[in-house]
Order: sequence, then C-alpha cells, then structure tokens
Amino acid sequence: MVTVLVPGALRTEVGGESRLEVQAGGTLRAVLDEVDQRWPRLGRRIRDERGELRRYVNVYVDGEDCRVLSGQETPVVGGAEVQVLPSVAGGSVAEEAPVLDGDRILADNFAPWVRELGLTVEETGADWATLRLPWSDRLAREGGALSGQALMAAADTATVIAISAARGGFVPMTTVQLSTTFQRPVLGSDVLVTARLTKLGRSMAFADITMTAKGQLVAQATTVYALL
Repeated sequence: MVTVLVPGALRTEVGGESRLEVQAGGTLRAVLDEVDQRWPRLGRRIRDERGELRRYVNVYVDGEDCRVLSGQETPVVGGAEVQVLPSVAGGSVAEEAPVLDGDRILADNFAPWVRELGLTVEETGADWATLRLPWSDRLAREGGALSGQALMAAADTATVIAISAARGGFVPMTTVQLSTTFQRPVLGSDVLVTARLTKLGRSMAFADITMTAKGQLVAQATTVYALL
C-alpha cells in the first residue's frame, strides 16, 4: 500500500480527501497510473496528455523530489508516501494550471463561419470553459429570436475549449454526438455558454453544456467527442 498526500489546492478533485491509498507500487509511474484510473480529475492535474509530469507540479517520494531521482521510474515500495505539491513562486502557490489562450485556439483551429459568430472565451478551469456568444441581428431567425443553430455551434465550440483546458492545450478532435434542448428564446442578449467535462479518457470526452442569457437558462446540451 502506498499513500498519496493531496494538497489543499487539489482536494476538490478527489472529494476533499487529503490522503489516498493505492495498491500499486514498484515505481512512481505505476502509482500515478492507478491515480489516473481511480481519480482521473487529479490525474489530469499531475500529468499531461503524454503522461509526463506537468511543469507546475512537484511530486515527492518519501520527501525526495522525483525529478532529482529517476522521475516516474523512481522506485516506490510498500508503505511509501507520495506527496503532490503545486510549484511555489514569489512566496505563494503558483497557478495550478497553465494559462490557456482560448481565443488563440478559436482563431487558429476553427472555420471562418464559426469565428464569425464572435465567440470569446470568458474563463476556463481544470475541466470546464465558459464562452460568450454575443447578440447579433445576423444570427436571429424570423421573429427576432437567436437561431438555435448558433447556440448549437456555440455549445460544440465550448466543448473543444473545455477539452483543451483539461488537456493543457488543443489536440485534434471531432464531434461524435451533440444533443440540444431549448428552454426559452433569446432576444437581444448575449449568451454565456459553459461546458463541463463529465468524463475524459484517452480517446473519448463527454460534456454537459448550459447556456444562459440574463441569468436564465435558455438551452442545455450534451456532447461526445473523439480525441484523434
């Protein structure tokens, strides 16, 4: 049995637990592989999509920095303690995740007609993203309400940004499924589109999306993506 010590800044990823018991041993890589399987949200905070330790996270084995030992091949024996700590800068805990330039991802990876929607990235987190879809008369259908197709495109795009946030950057991916339910019409108002990942594996991602205008829910969606 190996104990993984989780810092306060990352405990929200494991339901508030400060100590995790894992069966794996032998090497640090084996321990982190079990963390990935059992607590994937924490695993994504420790290692990137290539399985490498993120630069802003330090991992210690019985008090020794693994980077000055043998990295993920550092031996871990039964009874050992593995401690995860975000990097420290200027006397305070540094950012837990690299800054994601979501607007650059939009500019570099989306078709012109998607960019013409005017979407901007408001905020991103470890496994979520909020985009703003600005009101435009060009996107209104007959009767003056915002087009449902524009909302669906915004939901789809927000999923890409949420996956990029979780993976630490853009990776090739494609939509497998998109299902949308419309609650009420949007008239003359921007829409905030928040995509939250419900599951992220090596080849598939699942997300729930909420769309609000003036504080009211206007539409909901679910998406499934294949990571290429």
